[in-house]
Amino acid sequence: MWIIRVVGVISVLVVTCTASAYGPRIEIDPAVDLIARAWSGYGKRFIQQDGRVQRPRNGGDTVSEGQAYALLIASLLDDRKTFDRVLDWTERHLSRKGRTGDHLLAWHWEPGKGVTDWNSASDADLDYALALITASARWHDPRYARKARLVMSDLLDLETEMINRRRYLLPGSWRKGRDSYIINPSYLSPAHFRIFFACTGDPRWNDLIEGSYHLIETVSKSFAGVPGVGLVPDWLLFTADGALIRAEGFSDRFSWDAIRTPWRLGMDALWFGEDRARRYLDGMSDFYTREWERRGGRFFAEYTYEGTPAQKYERVAAYAMSLSALARSNSPVLTGVLEKLRNVFNKETSLFEDSDDYYTNSLVLLALIFYREGTLPTVDPRNVVCR
Repeated sequence: MWIIRVVGVISVLVVTCTASAYGPRIEIDPAVDLIARAWSGYGKRFIQQDGRVQRPRNGGDTVSEGQAYALLIASLLDDRKTFDRVLDWTERHLSRKGRTGDHLLAWHWEPGKGVTDWNSASDADLDYALALITASARWHDPRYARKARLVMSDLLDLETEMINRRRYLLPGSWRKGRDSYIINPSYLSPAHFRIFFACTGDPRWNDLIEGSYHLIETVSKSFAGVPGVGLVPDWLLFTADGALIRAEGFSDRFSWDAIRTPWRLGMDALWFGEDRARRYLDGMSDFYTREWERRGGRFFAEYTYEGTPAQKYERVAAYAMSLSALARSNSPVLTGVLEKLRNVFNKETSLFEDSDDYYTNSLVLLALIFYREGTLPTVDPRNVVCR
């Protein structure tokens, strides 16, 4: 199990000078009370009594991503009551076991209709499995780990593929058996793969680490014949001979999907000290810092692959997802970004920005939790044993 040092909810803004696990010194720890209040508001607005995470902006529907986010957050915040409630609904309504025989999750459910698309989404399955492992370790209950092993096995078999002699994570089971493959770089999470290897001993997880870094390092330098500035696109098409090209009908911007990549790789830098993750984060920190200085104390939610603003609007999710990169380099922009997050927190609703935006509020919570882990760690995944 993970060695866990439980840190209780501290209802003050912690201000200190301490060495961060990301790297250099950081002078402002995350507001632990802000995380607690935001989780409370999230639960009231988005998590229904039966454990379903709804998306108010999308007609109150549910996606596996939302269930997995809630499970991961609950496990990291030591909220077993919410975790079990969300897990129960997830297994009863999204499990594909009775439909396809595997233990992955159907990605889309609608009120009055039930599951409307039985395809899986690999990012949700990754976070679902990690949440189960975290829960098993934190609450000393091997039943969660047994569930996680079933998910991990099916994830490897159904949501990964060998392409040009390397193994890659596909966006879901629906992309198996093609000559070219849709890839979402923001799904790639080497830290998850390291923990899953520790749990299973299956070397394919290590292959996924190498494939993930090869893809991210390659596409951040050049994509579809265009030189890069360190950004990755939301989606791309990976051909059988290894070419990375634009996927027709999918966004090739650095926007609502790709902004999660610093958070994903930030886990690997934070928890495992991976140099490739650190180099990527340092490059992203440079990009954010340049934009902040160029744009008068802000950066935008959508950029072209070449690094120019695609739409000139700000969103709190983009700021939150930059924290892993900014904390890693102790960027002078870090304090300003944290201030923006505090300023957009609505004390009445205990939510960030739009109270109907489940996605933004999910990302901000995850970003703040992992930023907190850099200075006030509660888990040590390097000591995971869940076999």
